[in-house]
Amino acid sequence: MNVILLCAGFGTRLYPLTKNVPKPLLPVAGKPIVEFLVDQLAATDWMSNCLIVSNHHFADEFHAWRDAIARRLSAVQFSVLDDGSTANDNRLGAVRDLALAVRSCSLSNPTLISAGDNLFDFNLSSFFKDYAEHPRNLILTYQETNLDQQRRTGIAEVGEGGRLVQFHEKPPNPPSGLACPTFYLLQPSALQLVDRFLEESPTADAPGHFLAWLASRQPVFTHQMDGRRLDVGNLKNYQHAEQWIQNARF
Repeated sequence: MNVILLCAGFGTRLYPLTKNVPKPLLPVAGKPIVEFLVDQLAATDWMSNCLIVSNHHFADEFHAWRDAIARRLSAVQFSVLDDGSTANDNRLGAVRDLALAVRSCSLSNPTLISAGDNLFDFNLSSFFKDYAEHPRNLILTYQETNLDQQRRTGIAEVGEGGRLVQFHEKPPNPPSGLACPTFYLLQPSALQLVDRFLEESPTADAPGHFLAWLASRQPVFTHQMDGRRLDVGNLKNYQHAEQWIQNARF
């Protein structure tokens, strides 16, 4: 399985911490944020290739991290893709970064797309077991009870058999509490549609916009997880992250 980690943001809400360090590489409990997810994925034995999409400003930092993690997880092929952006004002956006990454990957394999700044307290093995038994476009969901958090993430409406019926990106009035972070395991045929989506919606930024569009063209199914997620998107959550990790179940 390919893994694409979208790490090209500039983390402006965490300034000054992210002036010289990209948000996914900020330390939590002595470990870069993104490394928690990488270790969880490596433990499932599903990940064979991992592509990190970086902006140009922080590309050297990601190359250095890649070299270190590759020595420890030698069974996985790690690479860094520089999207060329140098500042928040000329960033490509997550969907264009995804398109760039898809062009660099083999489309013969399923590909997991995830953000690099989330901490997950999930048993990911159950997600991949579900996919192994029923290969299809599959996304991770979990029950979010906090209304403010529901408004800050993607929200799924699910129909028969767990099929995604509607996806709402950061809705002001969430229709459900079924949260859907960027954790999408997509078939090659779905990935081939990213460029077409951008032709129709050239200003789209969040990956959830592509997911909503995709769900009207291909079946997308959900796998609901028990557990918690922390989006390290602001200073308050970053300051809370170390305690959050200490209480996590992995």
